[in-house]
Amino acid sequence: MELSKVSLSDNDIKLLIRKKKGNKNVRLLVLLFSILVLFIIYASVGFDTSNETFKFFKIVIIIVISALILSTLMDANFDNDLKEKQKFVGNIKVKKKEFWHNIEDNIDHYIIIFDEWQVGQKYVKREFWNETNESDEFYVEVAMNSGYVLKFTKNNIDVVNALRVQQNSNIIESTT
Repeated sequence: MELSKVSLSDNDIKLLIRKKKGNKNVRLLVLLFSILVLFIIYASVGFDTSNETFKFFKIVIIIVISALILSTLMDANFDNDLKEKQKFVGNIKVKKKEFWHNIEDNIDHYIIIFDEWQVGQKYVKREFWNETNESDEFYVEVAMNSGYVLKFTKNNIDVVNALRVQQNSNIIESTT
């Protein structure tokens, strides 16, 4: 099974614009909060920039701002999607299901690996993981550059009710 390229619909373009705008707003809020924290620390140490506490928080804020700047590179993929207006569509099968428990954070991770590299693997909720079997088939629409999942259905039932980004992976939650 091969995914094919098709043009983005008007609704897909609106979704990508909304996602890009949401990313921008989150980055702006984090930046404002970071600057506010730095200013509060600066004021609380008596406007003494040589204070060790201020130096520590200044380094932390610089790291946060650097991460925000690097995260804007992800938006370049959304820009490319909006410029090229292409997406991958087609049927994909579940190749493998994996589970692992992170002892440090005491978090269970449920992973579904698909047979197409454009979709790859997705972290999902336990209920969805339990309902899904290897070789189950899904219809998917994925933005070509950003990998943003636009549509994800099984037997004409939409199984995506929320899509969150956790560091480097998308989370798919079942509505069934």
